Amino acid sequence: MHRAILASALCFAGTAIIASNPVPTPGKVMTFKDWTVGCDNGLSCQAVALKPDGPWDDGLSVVVTRKSGLQAMPTVEISGFSTKPGRFRLLVDGKVTESGTIASGAETITLKDAAAIKVARALAKGTSLQLVDTNGSKLGAASLSGVAAALRYVDSVQGRAGSKGAVIALGARKATAKKTTVPVLAVRKIVPSDMLPDASSLVALSEGSPCAQERFGSTQDTAYSLGNGSAGAQSLVLLNCGAGAYNFSSGIYVGQRSVDGKWKFEPAKFDYGATGFSADSKIPILVNADWDAATQSISSYSKGRGLGDCGSSESWVWDGSMFRLTDATVMGECRGSVDWIPVWRAEVKLLPR
Repeated sequence: MHRAILASALCFAGTAIIASNPVPTPGKVMTFKDWTVGCDNGLSCQAVALKPDGPWDDGLSVVVTRKSGLQAMPTVEISGFSTKPGRFRLLVDGKVTESGTIASGAETITLKDAAAIKVARALAKGTSLQLVDTNGSKLGAASLSGVAAALRYVDSVQGRAGSKGAVIALGARKATAKKTTVPVLAVRKIVPSDMLPDASSLVALSEGSPCAQERFGSTQDTAYSLGNGSAGAQSLVLLNCGAGAYNFSSGIYVGQRSVDGKWKFEPAKFDYGATGFSADSKIPILVNADWDAATQSISSYSKGRGLGDCGSSESWVWDGSMFRLTDATVMGECRGSVDWIPVWRAEVKLLPR
């Protein structure tokens, strides 16, 4: 079951200042028939409708989100319909549950607070949802099989079950909710330099790397400055480590420049994940990796198939010695949903050097 992570006091260690340094434990993602649901380490939860087997032409995207905390209310978002200005009606098993206006060009219907609770409870009692326009023309539909169990799971994880604050698992107790705190990672900001590995150093690295046997045809390796560590200039290297139809794998290295200008490379350290498609990799591997110098973070986006309706994504911040997980999302079901579920988050504070 999901575990809350508590932030600890600031501590200083070399170039990194870690306000809390837990071993990341991303939340679980559960599937109940045609709905999948998950919560992150901050107990913010999201339930997502999956598309039916077969044609998806009129399949709606329905997402129910509820953040943690006693005062947090659900939000229901509906999209995937042909945008038409005018009024809409939501039908659960043929009965009108909610109505409103679709603004011209709008792509999403968003219901909040009392309206969201009313609709969520109606969804849990039905078998099918339809969205129709003012003339009764069908704009889309979604299965409600499993939504009651998914929302009951949210009530349980957030500590609302058995209270008046629950959506599904209602009880006589006054509204309750679990309290939790997400980690705060405070790290020194990188001051980039122009000291990067030369081409011969990267060639030597690639030839001695486990990625060498995965490199076919034209390959490209990239290096970025990680500023100056305690021993001098550091660099991040993304080494080509094979590619498929829609996923490009990179071996992740950190280089250290010696006083005589030579570069030594070691596999980068990650506090979680970074295994790509290979759980027994000798080096960390990221898929479709990208480096963002402004946030000094590296990200991975692994698609289960070309549609991008399943897979996982993560981001890590460089703390001066390793990469620490800051965000993670998952969609384990390849059934048409592009609304991946957040399962981990941390707050990042970049401190001046």
